[in-house]
Amino acid sequence: MRWSVMLFGLGFGLFFAQITPSGSQQGFNDVDVRKWAENFGANLYRLSTYFSGADLLRTEYKENNNWQIVKMNGTEMVQKFAKDMFDNLASKRSAVESLTHQAEEANKAHDYDANIELQYPNAMLINKKDDKGNPVHPRLAPDFMLKENEHFNDIPVNMEQSDVQVPVNVYNEAPDVLNAVKWSKNLDPVFIDNGKKDPTLTWQYFGSSTGFFRQYPGIEWEPGANDIDEYDCRNRGWYIQAATSPKDIVIVVDRSGSMKGLRLEIAKQTVDTIIDTMSDNDFFNVIAFNKDVTYIEKCFVNTLVQATSDNKELLKNGVRQLQADGMANFETSLDAAFQMLRDFNNTGQGSWCNQAIMVITDGAPRNYEQIFRRYNHPDRRVRVFSYLIGREVGESAPVKWMACANKGYYTQIATLADVQENVMKYIHVLSRPMVIRRAHGTIWTNVYMDSSGLALMTTVARPVFDMKNQTSLEGNLLGVVGIDVPVSELMKLAPPLKMGVNGYAFVITNNGYILTHPDLRPTVVMEPGGDPITKPNYNSVDLGEVEISDTEEKLRTSMVKRETGSLTMKVQEHLDNMKRVMVHYNSYYFTKIDETPFSLGIAIPSPYGQFFVQGTVKDRSKGLDPLRKGATGPVLAKWKYCQLTTAEANNMTQLDAIVRYLENDNKGSAKSPVIAKQCNRELVDHVMFDAAITEVLDSYWIAVKGNSTKHGIQQVFVGTKGGVTRFYSYLEHPDEMTERDFINKTKNTIQATYYKRAAELGPGYFVYSVPFDQGLSNDTNFVVTASTAIFLQKGGPRAVAAVAGLQMNHESFSNLFFAATAKCADSTRPEDCISCDEDDDVDCYLLDDGGYIVVSEQSEDIGRFYGEIDGTMMSEMEELGLYDKIDLIDYQGMCRTTSADSTAAASRLLNPIMNLIGYVLWWSKELVVLLAQFSLYNLLSGQFEYTSAGSGPEYAPCDKGVTLYKANFSINKEMGFDGYMDCNDCQKSFSIKLVPKSNLILLAVGSSCPCNLVSNFDLVPQEVSYGSNDTLLCERRLSQKERRRPDKCYNYHAKEDPKKCGRASSLVVSPLLLLLTLLFTVKEAFLPRT
Repeated sequence: MRWSVMLFGLGFGLFFAQITPSGSQQGFNDVDVRKWAENFGANLYRLSTYFSGADLLRTEYKENNNWQIVKMNGTEMVQKFAKDMFDNLASKRSAVESLTHQAEEANKAHDYDANIELQYPNAMLINKKDDKGNPVHPRLAPDFMLKENEHFNDIPVNMEQSDVQVPVNVYNEAPDVLNAVKWSKNLDPVFIDNGKKDPTLTWQYFGSSTGFFRQYPGIEWEPGANDIDEYDCRNRGWYIQAATSPKDIVIVVDRSGSMKGLRLEIAKQTVDTIIDTMSDNDFFNVIAFNKDVTYIEKCFVNTLVQATSDNKELLKNGVRQLQADGMANFETSLDAAFQMLRDFNNTGQGSWCNQAIMVITDGAPRNYEQIFRRYNHPDRRVRVFSYLIGREVGESAPVKWMACANKGYYTQIATLADVQENVMKYIHVLSRPMVIRRAHGTIWTNVYMDSSGLALMTTVARPVFDMKNQTSLEGNLLGVVGIDVPVSELMKLAPPLKMGVNGYAFVITNNGYILTHPDLRPTVVMEPGGDPITKPNYNSVDLGEVEISDTEEKLRTSMVKRETGSLTMKVQEHLDNMKRVMVHYNSYYFTKIDETPFSLGIAIPSPYGQFFVQGTVKDRSKGLDPLRKGATGPVLAKWKYCQLTTAEANNMTQLDAIVRYLENDNKGSAKSPVIAKQCNRELVDHVMFDAAITEVLDSYWIAVKGNSTKHGIQQVFVGTKGGVTRFYSYLEHPDEMTERDFINKTKNTIQATYYKRAAELGPGYFVYSVPFDQGLSNDTNFVVTASTAIFLQKGGPRAVAAVAGLQMNHESFSNLFFAATAKCADSTRPEDCISCDEDDDVDCYLLDDGGYIVVSEQSEDIGRFYGEIDGTMMSEMEELGLYDKIDLIDYQGMCRTTSADSTAAASRLLNPIMNLIGYVLWWSKELVVLLAQFSLYNLLSGQFEYTSAGSGPEYAPCDKGVTLYKANFSINKEMGFDGYMDCNDCQKSFSIKLVPKSNLILLAVGSSCPCNLVSNFDLVPQEVSYGSNDTLLCERRLSQKERRRPDKCYNYHAKEDPKKCGRASSLVVSPLLLLLTLLFTVKEAFLPRT
């Protein structure tokens, strides 16, 4: 088959298609198609400009002349933002320090009462009544006033006092708990005072080492799954990070034959729980042993890996596959663990702080003292924590010696219910050097999703120490105080309008993880119409996974090292849920945020983003009128122009606040002190200027309304860099508008897609788009959105001042297109005359810059990617250079891991047994909660849970690849492409022309020659497979990015008393435990594994 090409005007070489001369018998009449494009483009531009008022707005800017083009100073800007963020976070740090001081003083003044009885508001029981209307508990279920509060996302809260949550594994009236509840009540005045000093504060709390959680403001606590409250503050990241310094840990699991059955299940759960206590500042590995040592992950031989969410899940899954057999060789396993820690430490990686070995076994024949002396004496820098599994204590002495002789802790775990409480004891041992030193360190956590609906948060936390003189050397950790900080509050200090269109700010941690970034996507909808699900690894997304153009990691490395600097690189930025892509250069500026582990960066696009329009309103007394709402608005972006208290925010919008600020300013007396003090004058001036300039559109839009109906114009709008939006509906009944929420969705002007794309395309162009896949919806009532950027220039660089646009009925838009393509331009060859609308031998398409169909004769094609319709022609346009193919990888993807398989016959036979067991398990859980508050949750909902067939798909993090297309408008705009393709037994003609002053491409293609040389294809992201090559897989898993260790480490104190190293558990055999053990055995025998 012959493939060749010639490009008119550019002289490209050989590719796919034969290009024919203009007017040849082969193909289309070049003159006709070019005239179609020119006529349609001219009519469309004239209509769009006329109704949007874009030219009038350009004229108004020029005549006003009270503006200048100013070069942006990125370095100065990022340092200013970082300073503002430091000041903001300093107030949170000061608040948490006040809580720490109050807690320690309250405990110092408290005398322990072993026989204490106490009433307190238990967050699970407050306001609960029994059938007779009495409190469900005589001391823990008081009436507790709750009132919805907008600052807390309308959650009912009590702003006068805190309340207390106690997890199911902690007895809520144990003496230790009640004593700590009593003295921690003294935190309430500080909670309240902190809130008054800093109205932006959200949740404040104290997590006690006894297990309870005091939270302010007080709320009614919702139980977790199965109505069981599993939340234990002591295993949360903020608690563990504040309570301990970073750590390197090797977990050693006995899988010899004596560990079979329930013991191995307890051991697995113990490993899981230990792994869950690790943060991104920690490093670890897991080995199992019988007569030989087995590395749980074959890639992690004789090394430690960072405790990322992926690595933790990988090793936890490996542990779940362990089986018990053979004899136990402790000497080999302990030797391997010590060597691993030593060798890894010598590499310069890891935490360089705490080191520990966790031994999980059901007994040891001796204590292997010679190994510990060889590796760990005399300094005993590696702590040993030993967990004796099972009820028998015959071989407990050697296991206990391992811990006690190596500054660790020994505990016995007899049941699955014991795991959580016993594992957590190692945290308080590691905290001893810090407590004895009285070294209060402040920590900041990774980003996380607040369960109460206040969105993404970071926590600032500090440990609370026992400061009593008589216990000063015991190193008793009383707990941790913390305050949640919404990331959105932090980012208000980097206003988007300061960075301009397609500019943005982002913050990363010392590990290079995203704290906030416009492309951080913590949730995803996997099924059409489904609910969003939270990605399990959303809080460990690396900067390199969103700034994917930073292939050499120069930006990431500089920021992790907390450097101040700048760099420029070419970037590919996706839009519209990875359906479009922009390609441009970004200039990055970055610096550290003092006294935090965070670094701040800003990205400014080049060249248009490097300059901005700075306007002035000479007569401020006249600045109010344009801000008063009229027929066209205005409305403001959801940015912080004025800092309002919660009470003020309930009574006024940001626009109201600006108006009041200006009214006070103009009067020159009796100002509202809050408004006058807390409005940003620079931002307010920007709003005043934008509102004044765009006010001219009010009367204009109304004046041209009479001509709008026949052209199908529904709405016109303008958005400015300062966040001002004006809009006007041409419909008699605005409720009939197709996209009624368009203005509300695009209030944040420069962050809206219509604004971004118009600025990217450049001056003098309109960007047109339709909803994706609109044709497949069978809804013919939709609009085309058009927008054009208003660039200003005074002899030098230009800058974007605003974007004007409109929305018109798609039907009217299509009619305009087909009217322009129904005429012949070359009357000398009437036999070649064709028409898009009437000729059966030609298919005409109007494509946008992403390859999506804007107009087609087939209505079902509208909004679809053209490659889905004709893969051969789409590939041809790529080969011709009309579209650039851009491959992206989404490192935040989610993929289906299992599907709902049909139930096998054998499984169906077991359904009665499953149902019976399920009922007994439910009854057992109710009995546990009611009678004992004894934590069997992990056993019941974890080890006994099974997934029945048909329960639905499961999803896991994955990388997804997607190929996007972007039109190359640098080609010869006058000539375009004309030619044909040899397709088996026929030739397929085509003609491609650019539509002037738009992002549109007119494609006319012959329909009489079927051509399937390239299969049709879509742009749906697909999972990236890294293959089964073990070497490549291990290299990927072991790759270690640049990171910065926390500044301080507390792992040793000469006065630490190592004798407090644990004891055997007091065991009581209960019928309930025997029942659950029996159920576990039945489950292992009959229920399908998940």
